Amino acid sequence: MATRTAQTMIGAIDRYFDTVDNGDVAGTLAELTPDCTIAVVTDGVAHQGRDTAIKAMFERRLESVNIAWHGNRRYVADPVTGLASTRFDVRRTSTDGNQIAMDNINFFEFEGDKLHRISIWMSGENTLR
Repeated sequence: MATRTAQTMIGAIDRYFDTVDNGDVAGTLAELTPDCTIAVVTDGVAHQGRDTAIKAMFERRLESVNIAWHGNRRYVADPVTGLASTRFDVRRTSTDGNQIAMDNINFFEFEGDKLHRISIWMSGENTLR
């Protein structure tokens, strides 16, 4: 494994969001550890297990989300602790045409070069149930 840097952490987070936005579930899962946990803190929902609960969550999300964009990302990343955070804008169009804009914050815990835990604060509707 290469030495973890702030830039490699940001790169992993960018790949995560880019694959989520493209509806690429396999690509999203490739950025996660097998025992990853994704928690939507603002909704009291948590999913653990990349190949089970998290995979099912992202597959369900595709049933209701037509277009997604997570952009204008601002980062803080500490390679020593393996902790990172990003604040970003979300634009989403559901499969029924409803559009939503949000301002979200995610906290990431790394294990090596993979995402091990993602804690999400959403300012709007949770599509990660």
